[in-house]
Amino acid sequence: MFWGLSEDLINKNNYDEVNKLLDFIFNDIETVLIKDGKEINLSKIEKEKALKRLEELGEIKVVENFKAGKYKPI
Repeated sequence: MFWGLSEDLINKNNYDEVNKLLDFIFNDIETVLIKDGKEINLSKIEKEKALKRLEELGEIKVVENFKAGKYKPI
């Protein structure tokens, strides 16, 4: 979980995937299971690709705030 994340989301349905992608970026987690039951092996995806996925989800404010250092794991 990340401080302030839920207020930044455009689509609240993206919360689980956005949270897991940010968790990967912070902790270098290798594999995550997203809400639709699919597993993504993030060990092959650099942090920039994870940020790109956030952009694809339309969560531009999340990406901007991450780059600005506004998120801290809680």
